[in-house]
Amino acid sequence: MIYAGVDIAKVDHVIGAVDETGAEAARPMKFKNSEAGFERCIAWLESVAESEDDVFVGMEATGHYWKACFAYLMAAGYRVCVVNPMQVHAMRKLKSLSGVKNDRIDSWLIAETLRQGDYDETRLATDEVQALKQLTRYHQGLKQELAAVKTQAICVLDAYFPEYAALFSDMFGAASLKVLAECPTPSEVARKRASSIAKLLSEGSRGRLGDAKAAEVKAAAKSSVGIRLGEEAASFQIRTMVSQVEFLNATIAKVEKEVASLLGKVEPNITTIPGVSTTTGAQIVAEIGDVKRFRNAASIVKYAGLNSGVDESGKYSAEGVPITKHGSPYLRRSLWLAASRARQYDPRLKEYYDKLRRKGKPHRVAVTAVARKLCHVVYAVMRDGKPYDPAK
Repeated sequence: MIYAGVDIAKVDHVIGAVDETGAEAARPMKFKNSEAGFERCIAWLESVAESEDDVFVGMEATGHYWKACFAYLMAAGYRVCVVNPMQVHAMRKLKSLSGVKNDRIDSWLIAETLRQGDYDETRLATDEVQALKQLTRYHQGLKQELAAVKTQAICVLDAYFPEYAALFSDMFGAASLKVLAECPTPSEVARKRASSIAKLLSEGSRGRLGDAKAAEVKAAAKSSVGIRLGEEAASFQIRTMVSQVEFLNATIAKVEKEVASLLGKVEPNITTIPGVSTTTGAQIVAEIGDVKRFRNAASIVKYAGLNSGVDESGKYSAEGVPITKHGSPYLRRSLWLAASRARQYDPRLKEYYDKLRRKGKPHRVAVTAVARKLCHVVYAVMRDGKPYDPAK
């Protein structure tokens, strides 16, 4: 058996190989991240082994650049897998090559890691699962962008109109955004008629707010202690940020609708688990992909990086060792968020959470433990293709 390692990069990849004894099987070769480059790679593989069955190819999970090469080699009949960069790093230390790094060495280390059996069996997702992963990650990015814009807007308002935050339960609700889009500073509110502000509030709240709230806004503006220097620029800044918030809200709503539709086709049972929302459940399903690639629930715990590290020597064993965080950060985050809600709605998980809290465990540690428990529930639901049954 020949073990080939591909050092992945954006433009040029490098492939090297070792035989069953660990000896270099051929001189490493550079090839482009293109169809012509992949064909050159296949020709190189044909020169080191008699058939596709005699070669096992591994590559590092470097960003998204590995996917095209992975898919091409799989389609050509080769057995391909992804090697965790942490495993390659460990092999580098084992071989005393910590200070040595180049493409040839890296491809050899990946091949050697593969020969030692330190790899994950990897399958590319189906079209629908890949789309779900793409959209859930995009959704998370949009939410983060929205939070950043809101934070900037709050900072500006705190300086120029500090009383504004107390006027609305949600400063970024539809009614408030209507006002901010027209008159974001105290001076502009003062120049605006109360009836005009009342109309804006009524439109944004669908008739719930009107004259009374408009009077509150006018009174707050009149007694505002906000600064006036640079007020025109601040007004422009808030107006543009309101436009950003509205655009992001609309885009997030569209993405969530598409995610819900895809989840219904891929794994609708995930939302039968208490506390698992459509968007969180979709990200869990998207990051796990084909559940059959995991031997058991513990494998998912490890893949999510929710497993505890080990700190022991002889008779000494440390307690409270942090989780490894070696797995998918997207899966870890979605499981933690789901666990934070599930411990409120699922009686068994609530009991488990409360038990840990009574023992003095911090909230975050207790929720992380619930997230590990939740992995077992998720695994069973996806494995069996059936709704969550608390009796089981």
